[in-house]
Amino acid sequence: MDIVIIGAGPAGRFAAMYAAEKGNNVTLIEEKHIGGKCLNQACMVVCAFSDVSRHLLDAENFMDIGIIDEHVPKINFTKITGTIKETQKKIRKIITLETISTGVEFVQGRASVDDKEKVVIVNDDEYHYDKLLICTGSSPNIPNISGAENALTYKDILKIKEVPEKLVIIGGGSTAAEYAGIFSSMGSEVDILCRTRFLKMINDSESEEYIVSKLLKNTMVHENVEITDITDTSVITNNGEIRGTVLLATGVKANSEIVKDIVELDEKGNIIVNEFMQTSNEDIYAAGDVIGGFLSTPVSRMEGMAAIKNIMGNHVKPDYSLIPMTITLPYDVSYLLGSEVSDIGKTIKLPGASGPSSFWYTLKSRNGYTKETINLETNEINNILAITPSSNIALPYMVKAIKDGKKANDFDNFLEIHPSTDGIFKLTEYYKRYL
Repeated sequence: MDIVIIGAGPAGRFAAMYAAEKGNNVTLIEEKHIGGKCLNQACMVVCAFSDVSRHLLDAENFMDIGIIDEHVPKINFTKITGTIKETQKKIRKIITLETISTGVEFVQGRASVDDKEKVVIVNDDEYHYDKLLICTGSSPNIPNISGAENALTYKDILKIKEVPEKLVIIGGGSTAAEYAGIFSSMGSEVDILCRTRFLKMINDSESEEYIVSKLLKNTMVHENVEITDITDTSVITNNGEIRGTVLLATGVKANSEIVKDIVELDEKGNIIVNEFMQTSNEDIYAAGDVIGGFLSTPVSRMEGMAAIKNIMGNHVKPDYSLIPMTITLPYDVSYLLGSEVSDIGKTIKLPGASGPSSFWYTLKSRNGYTKETINLETNEINNILAITPSSNIALPYMVKAIKDGKKANDFDNFLEIHPSTDGIFKLTEYYKRYL
């Protein structure tokens, strides 16, 4: 079968390798860089900066409690951004070799689709397809605000020459929180401007307050803000002018233009797919950010794999029941989204343990915590939120256990790696006090 995949991010690349290994003729087309937004603009960039951020905060804490006498280290911001770019190039080379080693033909260039002739055109070359998979991802959403062109987005972070003295972040989601954590640790005074609530997706006011007071340094959050104008040095709001370098963290929009006249889109421009990732054109499938929904690298990969398996004749549905998510801060903030997440039951809270990455913050009462919501009648775990250094590792294991039928009283034989700072599994034992 001739399969063409447009977009070499997590959804498209893994789908391409799988299909090629199964004996299909696979062409993977990417306009810019292999690895998609995750490697080149978003997740990996945040992770790289966060490693530096945590080092600075740890050094500062050691100074405060008197166990080191030297000054807090100073950063070379241009060296950080330059080294991130250098590392990205190395990773691109590795994953390109990994991809083509499976038999995938990798083509770089801007693509267009002729659905009548069933070909994709790149640089005047035509690539025939029996089935086409669109994995073109997303780009920053630019709000309809006067002067929005004066603001930066996540795509511009590696172009910044120095740490801003003042940073104004427009948006209230994960990206806003993560860049507030990064730049505040490096010395910026940060204002976060939210149209409604800050981090409303975690739906927990106690946790929102903890994040702002314990995890975000020199950061002020403004909620229910109306923005009227953005200048090159400030934001004009209904509460006055706030000065600083402006960063937009106002979500993303689907890169669906390539098939906008070929398949059905929703009102936001996301490609509409059925439960098998098939579009309104029976020979075209789509996966990842371009279809909207849960925007995360693992979800995109899951959707891409479901799409390619269905292209090859299976009937696979992505599982959106329990989706583990994490906000990368000094302590990871891990939480659940999905169709089976609910607040039905008893919510139990356990303080975080004094272990790796948290021991030296115990004196500041900054150990984090874990919350679980458990249905006392069925013993089902319905929701989890954890603010601890190891929560982003523990939560996916917990999701797997729940999907495999484990309930709150079924963890007697579970042994976590010690030492650990996460309380997710400990809460299942603590819960028995309510039985």
